[in-house]
Amino acid sequence: MDNYLYHLLLTEIQKAFAKKSTMVNTLADILNIEKGAVYRRLRQEVPFTFNEIAIITKHLKISLDNLIGIEVKKSAPARLRLPDFIAPQEEDYKILGNFSKFLRKVNQMENSEVASVSNILPQDLFFEFRYLFIFYMFKWNYHYNNDKVKPFHQIAILPEMNKYLSEFAMEIRKFNKISYVFDSKMFRILVNDIIYFNSIRLITKEEVTKLKEDLLSMLDSLEQMAITGQFKETGKPVNLYISDIAITTNYTYLEAENVHFSMVKTFTLSSVTSLDEKMFERMKKWIHSLIKLSTLITLTNERQRVLYFEKQRKIVNEL
Repeated sequence: MDNYLYHLLLTEIQKAFAKKSTMVNTLADILNIEKGAVYRRLRQEVPFTFNEIAIITKHLKISLDNLIGIEVKKSAPARLRLPDFIAPQEEDYKILGNFSKFLRKVNQMENSEVASVSNILPQDLFFEFRYLFIFYMFKWNYHYNNDKVKPFHQIAILPEMNKYLSEFAMEIRKFNKISYVFDSKMFRILVNDIIYFNSIRLITKEEVTKLKEDLLSMLDSLEQMAITGQFKETGKPVNLYISDIAITTNYTYLEAENVHFSMVKTFTLSSVTSLDEKMFERMKKWIHSLIKLSTLITLTNERQRVLYFEKQRKIVNEL
């Protein structure tokens, strides 16, 4: 067992480097030992000390809890994805790119399914509306970089960032079964946010008008999606539900064959993700319990669908 755990640690260390020479040089630098000593440790002739393991895992951001499989009865292993959306570095693009590749692999599997519950607009739905996209980037920056608050007009979506987020949104639309559960007050919350930021002069009157136009266009798009029951880009079936009770947290599950993945939205654009089976089962059960308390407006309930979108347009027209 000791040898197995040590092998897992070495594997994680090797994953962090593209070249062995870079790995040896880095380990020698952070541990302040000779390269020969590093090679002896990698060949398992001499073990890393506890202090050396602590330095390595901290420097390379390796989770010892996940490595040795620590499991607490009331907890589940999870990972917080925190890319910087305003001033991204190579590592931020890598996080987003790897996630899109993961989605692409899963959505091609038989019986692939994604379901999400939201009280804010899902990222994969608003990405094509430029001013809405900027608004959520602006809001993320407002909270995440509170000491460096930028007004709306100073927020720019870098072409590379736009590419990765667009890929993410499109991969979601390729799942074989897609369901969204919206909080009935989702648009009210968003409109109130826009009004507030306008009141503190971070969003101008002209920008509010642009956001209003995007919101009305998005409502048109959502209504068409509810009428046809599919995404126009991919033809994949989609169900849209309106929750009859308040939704306090945004969460999603992905499922396909042996893949069970759950995700909880944090900080507007970031997420906590997990491949833990128990967490997935609980989240799936929770989402399906909310679906039972929601009204399906896709391909059915025409009157409720018309009333819902009329009400949302009235709210948006308050801007």
